[in-house]
Amino acid sequence: MNVFMLIVCIVMTVMILLGSFYFLVYFSSEEDRNVAYFPKVIVVLGLTLVCLTVLMLPLDVANRQSDGGFDMEALWNAVYIAQGLFAIILIPSTLFYYEAEDPEAREAQCWTALKFEVSTVVIVTTIYVIFWLLWGMAEIPIEDFTANVTLVPLEQIVDCTDLAQRVFCSDDPQDATVRLKSTPIVYFMAIVAFFGWFFLVLFVGIGLAALPMDLLMEFTTRPQSIDLQEYAKQKMLLNERSQKLIEVGKKLGTDAHRSKDRRVRTTYNKFKQAVFFLEKDWERVKIAYKERGGNPIRYFFQCVCGLVSVGLSIMWLLHLLVYVFITPPPTLFLNSLFIELDDIFPLFGVLAYGLFAFYLLFCLLKGNMKFGVRFFCIPIHPMRVGATLINSMLFNVWLLQLCSFSLIQFCWTAFRSYARFTSADLIFGQQVHYLQGLSWFFRHNIFLYALVLMVLSTMLYLCVWPTDKRALEDEDEGLMM
Repeated sequence: MNVFMLIVCIVMTVMILLGSFYFLVYFSSEEDRNVAYFPKVIVVLGLTLVCLTVLMLPLDVANRQSDGGFDMEALWNAVYIAQGLFAIILIPSTLFYYEAEDPEAREAQCWTALKFEVSTVVIVTTIYVIFWLLWGMAEIPIEDFTANVTLVPLEQIVDCTDLAQRVFCSDDPQDATVRLKSTPIVYFMAIVAFFGWFFLVLFVGIGLAALPMDLLMEFTTRPQSIDLQEYAKQKMLLNERSQKLIEVGKKLGTDAHRSKDRRVRTTYNKFKQAVFFLEKDWERVKIAYKERGGNPIRYFFQCVCGLVSVGLSIMWLLHLLVYVFITPPPTLFLNSLFIELDDIFPLFGVLAYGLFAFYLLFCLLKGNMKFGVRFFCIPIHPMRVGATLINSMLFNVWLLQLCSFSLIQFCWTAFRSYARFTSADLIFGQQVHYLQGLSWFFRHNIFLYALVLMVLSTMLYLCVWPTDKRALEDEDEGLMM
């Protein structure tokens, strides 16, 4: 085993764990201080697992290049099991318990969490078993199958009449396929990835356009210094908005988010959006008066992040166009960049890959938030520095967990040349890519075309309506936006 790689993996794991803990402390609300320790542990471990999952692909590449000695297939299976445990059991049950909090009826709180969790596990298990029994077979074309020497040695002769090899041939040699039954673990990953793709397409598609636009817009509309008279005026307007929302909150009651009436839930989601923007506008007014517009270094950094985000979004779209959508690709594009950086020093390629992969995670969270503040079919869970409740953290980590399988498959598709002849190539390229019932979506890049369409649609939509409208309240012309 490569000792240097082992040390790097241990150091990276510890750094990610510490970074996840810092993330928790940095965003946690004062209301959750010294309480909800178990949910906080779940958030830290869940976020750490997501980050490690994203970095599994470059680890697989490094293990192949330097003969690191890691059993990557076993590591991938361990990650699948851990992700499934968090995404299906630990995070949902913790979230159900936390959101059903009732200090006067702890038994009812436990029963509510148990009821929802058992229902979730039963539904997921039923879907998984049915899909695996009916469509758990991968039909791999011979030419693609023999390309990977880890599966079938190049010198092996395949006999089309040998039924024991499960080889099916026709008059056209290119129609010959090998049928393999996927393992339960790999198929679980595949089915979770398949459903996660719908969230990935929607939220990452929105985020790739919205994240750079919002960062640059927040820089151009940053708070400006105001005097005491203007501060008093803005404070009065915000107080009027808060009184209106207090009345709305009283009418909704404490159980509006669990109501079976869709209109009540929609109103509740609008209420959460309005409260979020009220708090945000109040922070802007305080910065404008008490901090005289705020720290310019912070807004300069925000501008730089916006410009970098523009570049990353454009690079992702160009890479999909020239490498994925055009066959054969005229250039390896980002694959060449990662390979060349790896030749200089292995960690450089990992850092470049991490930049593009983790950017998708930020786009995922941004897209979910952007969708929630404009369309009220889902409640928003904003991440605010020093003001984020633990249920919002749990929801966002759960969303990352759910889409992490899809994200890894997306990165493998986009960086297939970079990840050639790896265990990930074996799993995604030979098993998942050709699974019955799912292969049509994967082989024809249906999700990727939908992703690009979502990015372009979001860009057009935000160019026409760039400002998020506050719900449940009339716009005050004199209020700072």
